[in-house]
Amino acid sequence: MDTVPQKDYKQLYEQVHKENQELKAELHKMQLQMNKFQQMLFGSKRDRFIDNPAQLLLELNTTEAYPSSSLNDVKKVTYVKTDKKSRAEQSSLHAYLEKLPRVYETGEPNHLPLGAEKIGEEQHEVLEYTPGKLFVRVIITPRYKININADKDQTIILSAPAPEQPLFKCIAGSTMLAHLITAKICDHMPLYRLSKAFERIGSGLPYNTLLDWYGAAADMITPLYGSLRKEALAFPYIHVDETTLKVICAEENRSRQKIHDGYMWCYNNSIKKLVFFDYQPGRRQNCTIGILKDFKGVIQTDGWQVYEKNAAKQKDITQICCLVHARRKFTDAQVYDKELAGYALTRFNELYAIERVCKEQQLDYDQIRKIRQKESVPILDDLHKWMQQQYQTLPSAPITAALKYSLERWDNLSLTIIRWREIYVLSHWDEKTSYLQAVKKVLIAWPCYIASLVPVL
Repeated sequence: MDTVPQKDYKQLYEQVHKENQELKAELHKMQLQMNKFQQMLFGSKRDRFIDNPAQLLLELNTTEAYPSSSLNDVKKVTYVKTDKKSRAEQSSLHAYLEKLPRVYETGEPNHLPLGAEKIGEEQHEVLEYTPGKLFVRVIITPRYKININADKDQTIILSAPAPEQPLFKCIAGSTMLAHLITAKICDHMPLYRLSKAFERIGSGLPYNTLLDWYGAAADMITPLYGSLRKEALAFPYIHVDETTLKVICAEENRSRQKIHDGYMWCYNNSIKKLVFFDYQPGRRQNCTIGILKDFKGVIQTDGWQVYEKNAAKQKDITQICCLVHARRKFTDAQVYDKELAGYALTRFNELYAIERVCKEQQLDYDQIRKIRQKESVPILDDLHKWMQQQYQTLPSAPITAALKYSLERWDNLSLTIIRWREIYVLSHWDEKTSYLQAVKKVLIAWPCYIASLVPVL
């Protein structure tokens, strides 16, 4: 008689439990993507986190007993009427209006009798706007004939030189080209809308003409871009990031698609407040190697692998990561694990609070370093240990992805002593101090600078 094989219920339970955990993690991943799309469409872009909402309330102690009062102790309160506030104090709008030029006009009554005596007047202010106007500037250069001798058989023709135009054989003057550049770049106005705006003031200009003028004017200011790039990369500490940009394909590249995703790479010199952009059709490693090939210093970026590869290939580049990107992972995960994500965000807020106080007090680099060593380093140490403990016990979930992102880049999020020394050298470097002099300053005071970790915020 055949025996019925016994089922290993423990193994079946573990298998089902594992499958449930995987399905749950996949569900969390899909919910996270859906929430991101909803936030992109309808939500706020701020990563604000309030660790204790009760702090926003007025915690008044209503049980406290207050001393009693009697009518005999009441003091008489008197009020003194002050002068009426000026118009600038009443509204900030009037403060702006005071700076505007004024055009005066007088409205006299109809059929004013003879002998009427003026006893006063009232002023009524109305804010008006005069739209931009196109006009043709006609430059006349007279020509003169000058006789060389008395017989008038030899003469010369004298006239002023022809006016120099920004574009060769182009009627558009400098103010017109400057308006095109400003409207397109600063005001983000497409040229076809600008053409319609010219039509409304009675000066319609063809769209193709505006397009040609804009392209030629953009070529003229190309040297400014090179100077901006050189100046921004002169300081050995920059921020780098990239963002997508919808680009219309040229006619010869429209066989497969009309629009493709390009990338605008941003290079920010936060010390000198300089920013320049570089467009690339992708986000691969070769898209940044051209800009950073001669750069020597520190780049602060997100966790995109391109930056890590560039720093690994170029010995003169040190890559550090951005704490904001690490914090944002926990902001996305707090929907699914409010307790763990909330703890991490609370510790991040403590770090930012320290930096905020330093900024408000306008501390110098030495003072900021000391405060970071005393207050920020212990927070980072505790946060690192907590992340390691939680990552070992958690299944695959959004909070696990947030922990993994930070742990894989922890050395770049919290600089080691060697990299911190480089950052501190850069903090002493300016136009009046050479890099070698900054290094000398650090080495002289090096025994006082020993530390384990320093945050980059």
